[in-house]
Order: sequence, then structure tokens, then C-alpha cells
Amino acid sequence: MAIKIGDFQKTPWETWISAANFANDLAKDGGTIVLATSTITATDKDGTNVTSTVLNQTGKAVSEGLLQIRVRAGAEAASPYDILFRAITTLGGQYETIVKMKVKA
Repeated sequence: MAIKIGDFQKTPWETWISAANFANDLAKDGGTIVLATSTITATDKDGTNVTSTVLNQTGKAVSEGLLQIRVRAGAEAASPYDILFRAITTLGGQYETIVKMKVKA
């Protein structure tokens, strides 16, 4: 399974792993990402929360500084989507980044 790091484009049918790279933050922080307290949410172009539609939370994982989630579905009319990755570390560090997901049929 390919992992897409950073902004990406997909069709409504495609599903894969999207990730945010927090390795540089972790190098300064000295901690590791805590999966249970880190969050990943999604909003469409109008700001509507669509987390349960385009993200599969059972696919949330951490690997070597990457906070990952399985993305799915989406509609071109509601695109682009913002996927907000919020990482919390074992030492209390809090970091966030937004990944843009464009959907094109």
C-alpha cells in the first residue's frame, strides 16, 4: 500500500494511506507520537466536518514520525478537503499540519 505524504489528488473510488511527517518536530521535541491522543479530522471546501465520510479511523497509525490515516471516498463538488493532523507527543509537544486532498472524478 502506497503512502501519500503531503497534498494529493484522488478519485472518489481510490483509497490509500495519507500521512503527515512530524519527524523534524520530534527531533526537536525528543518524544514520540502518542496515537491514542493524536487526532486526524477532515473538512470539505465549505468547512463541514466530513471525518467519518473520507477517513477510516481504524486505519490511524504511527510509524517513524509519520501520523497516518486511510482516506476514502470524497466528491469533486466538495473538494478540496483539508485533513488536519494533530500530533501529541510523549513529552507533551503538540504539532499540527493540514494536508489538502483534491478529488477528481
